[in-house]
Amino acid sequence: MTAMRKSKRITAFVLAAVLACGPTMEAGAAADTPVCDETLYITMDPYGEIKESSVVKSYTTNGSSQIVDYGTYNRITNMTDHAEPVTDSEGKLTFNLENSEDRFYFEGGTDTTREELPWNIQVSYRLNGLEKKAEELYGAAGLVEVNVDLIPNKQVSDYYRNNMVLMAGTVVDMDKNLSLEAEGAQVQSMGNLNAVIFFALPGEEQHYSIRIGTNDFSFSGVVFTIVPLTAAQLDKVGDLREAKTTLEDSADAISDSLDTLFDTFDGMQKSVEDTADGLRGLDHSRQLFADSKGKVYADADEALAGLNELSQQFEPFSGHMKEAEKFLDTMNSHVNELTGHLDDLSPDLEDMKATMRDLRDDLRGISSMLNSPQVDLGAQAFLQLMEKTKADLETFKQSQAKLDGGVSALAPALAGLVASTGGLSGKKAEYFSEDSLEDLIGEMESAGVNLGDEDEVASYLRNEVGMATDEIDALMRYASQALYETATASQPNTGNIAAAVGAIVEGFHGTAGNTGLVTDIQTMIGQTEVLLQAAASQKGNAVGLLQNTADMSHLAASMCNTLDDIISDADSLTKTVNYYHEDTLDTLRDLGKMTDTAARSLKSLTVFCTSFENQMKTVGDSLNASTQKTLNGLAGTLDGMGNGLDQTDVLKNAKDTIKTLIDDKWDEYTTKDTTILNIDMDAKPVSLTSEKNPSPRTVQIILRTGEIKEKDKSTTAEVDESYHPEGNVFHRIASIFTRIWNMITSLFHK
Repeated sequence: MTAMRKSKRITAFVLAAVLACGPTMEAGAAADTPVCDETLYITMDPYGEIKESSVVKSYTTNGSSQIVDYGTYNRITNMTDHAEPVTDSEGKLTFNLENSEDRFYFEGGTDTTREELPWNIQVSYRLNGLEKKAEELYGAAGLVEVNVDLIPNKQVSDYYRNNMVLMAGTVVDMDKNLSLEAEGAQVQSMGNLNAVIFFALPGEEQHYSIRIGTNDFSFSGVVFTIVPLTAAQLDKVGDLREAKTTLEDSADAISDSLDTLFDTFDGMQKSVEDTADGLRGLDHSRQLFADSKGKVYADADEALAGLNELSQQFEPFSGHMKEAEKFLDTMNSHVNELTGHLDDLSPDLEDMKATMRDLRDDLRGISSMLNSPQVDLGAQAFLQLMEKTKADLETFKQSQAKLDGGVSALAPALAGLVASTGGLSGKKAEYFSEDSLEDLIGEMESAGVNLGDEDEVASYLRNEVGMATDEIDALMRYASQALYETATASQPNTGNIAAAVGAIVEGFHGTAGNTGLVTDIQTMIGQTEVLLQAAASQKGNAVGLLQNTADMSHLAASMCNTLDDIISDADSLTKTVNYYHEDTLDTLRDLGKMTDTAARSLKSLTVFCTSFENQMKTVGDSLNASTQKTLNGLAGTLDGMGNGLDQTDVLKNAKDTIKTLIDDKWDEYTTKDTTILNIDMDAKPVSLTSEKNPSPRTVQIILRTGEIKEKDKSTTAEVDESYHPEGNVFHRIASIFTRIWNMITSLFHK
């Protein structure tokens, strides 16, 4: 066997080995469903341009008598029997099998283009560094470079882009060549023959150079096979893809978290700086407080001394209050007595007011008749009015006498109350070290002070008398009744019962016209009697009647006015009695409770302030030192944190750099360098001829570039187009495989 023949046979062996690297067929299929294996054969020129292509489909019939296929073919060859295919306009191809064959083969010629293949294959040549055409290289001497460029096609389907791997190989006879170098490829030596094999992963762009040193160059071409990754390879790649996806998701999550964290740091930096400045300001305030604590303690001591003095002044007040309670008990009995008289006086006063109104109405009637031009003192109506007036006058006299008795009964009760109040006021004056509260009140009245305005009274006592604030407050609380005792009668809210009763008595002796209610009543009674007598004396005397009518009318009008004043004064007197009755009693009851509460509060306040000052003096130095250390420590910590936060941008840039690096690596293995990590492990093979076909069991693409040899040597295997299988099915199957083998080996025969 010659060396050339041996080389060609080994080349055929390499091709068979490359094909063996493809996926194995899976056994088993559903009953009555044919299973197909597809192989696309492509013959190229020495540069990788497609010259001819055809697909061979091998079916396991599984007992089916019909084969249906879809595709666009320029020729169809039944490689099993004599059945002719039935075609339609939609590219459907149907074979009705003549016999129940287990396997069926047919070949369909195709017009495959580069764009339909997973890789665009380009081959170029150089001789001693200069580009050469393939036909110029046969028999050349020097260093020949065979450059193979594999460029992924992005237009193909995802399955062919992400799931297919490319394997290529060629054979170099070292007996006829001087050297062999194929960087990045795998070189296997088999005696004098070296096999060069190289690969490309899914979606991977590759560039291989085969450098052959020779004195007489020839080249058998490059055989390519494109097959899916095997199941075992898919599992490993699937694990890698899952790990890649998990890692990428984790990296994205970490990146997002770091972005959020860094953004938070950026926002915190200003706050940390402000907090540190605030702590320093707080420490400065602490120092100011520590420097001024001596004066604070001195002022506190002075205030405590004042509280102690005030508390001591209140201590004897308890005894005074007990004595005052005795006076209050006595005064209470007088008040009760006075209240009883007032209660008795109220209905008498109402009776007198009603009688006065009747009498006033009678007198108005008399005045009206007297003013009439047709006055007739002897008329029956006038006489009846005169009799009614007499009767009302007698009733009024009785009411006035009864009321006068009631008012007179107020005198002893009023005297007892004034005596009790005077005794209590004396104790107050003694306590406050004044000559007399009455003198002080008189002094304020002379100065024009409004005794009903507490603010004005307090201002006078502070500025003119020179009393301290606590003394003024005590005097205002415990002597308010005496301060208001001489206030006007129109101010019923003074709360002084002596003033109230005095107003009642005064009302009877000096309120109406400055003559007194009793005097006015007596005058009115006298005038009424004179009027009645005058009217009686004029009976039958028309001349005298006319002369005295004007005087009598004037007298009646004057009496009516007097009665109006009396009634108004009586109403005011009633309001005064009712107003002072309950309020005065409540004021007397609350006086004792207030003084006891004030004394206890002053003592409690003094004890608290003393304890607080002692506590501050005890812990002041330690608290100041500890506070200083704490504030300085916090400020230092925040300063350090602020310096660390200044590095946020550096960390952010470092994170972005790492993230970019990771993303770039992901892209290398998913879009740029290879798409192997995009592999779909669950994807089924896609038919090479039409998507309408069921998923084939296996698919593979076999390509071969043209040889570089003598020009008169044919590079095309002779194919008997008129061939028809003869004999039984086994002979026909044997013939099919024989033709396939001859097609491959014929490439290397001379």
